[in-house]
Amino acid sequence: MKKHIQYLMFLFVGLTMTSCLKSDLEELPAFSEAEITNFRFEYRWIDDTQDYNRLQVVQLDTEATIDTVNQKIACIISVPPANGDFPEEIRSQVSLSSIVGYADISTAATLAPSNSAPALGEIADFSKGDMNYEVTAADGTKAIWSLIISEFNK
Repeated sequence: MKKHIQYLMFLFVGLTMTSCLKSDLEELPAFSEAEITNFRFEYRWIDDTQDYNRLQVVQLDTEATIDTVNQKIACIISVPPANGDFPEEIRSQVSLSSIVGYADISTAATLAPSNSAPALGEIADFSKGDMNYEVTAADGTKAIWSLIISEFNK
């Protein structure tokens, strides 16, 4: 009797974990946009002034000028003034060679560094001048975008 209950339970679970819908699923559009819509930067450091180490992050003021026709982005980066959470000692260490970059891209697109450009989302060197990023749209359309840091203000 116990085995029959176990078999019934497996059958019940098997039936409830399957889907009846096999066809007539709505076709979603494959987006063709391969654009970068924004760029921003931050600085990260480990704060070891407490009894424990803690990752600290400060957003750098970024003014991004985006030229969608020529696929170029010019950024002016400004380091914010020192304050209680961002001491002058740490502020003085901020440079283009040790910041983190982020980009907003088109829906369902992917982004990859090109021609030895620094990776986004991790501490990298953005002092190299003209950097290229390849954006691939969901439908496979590709576009190469150039990033230029035109000013770095401290």
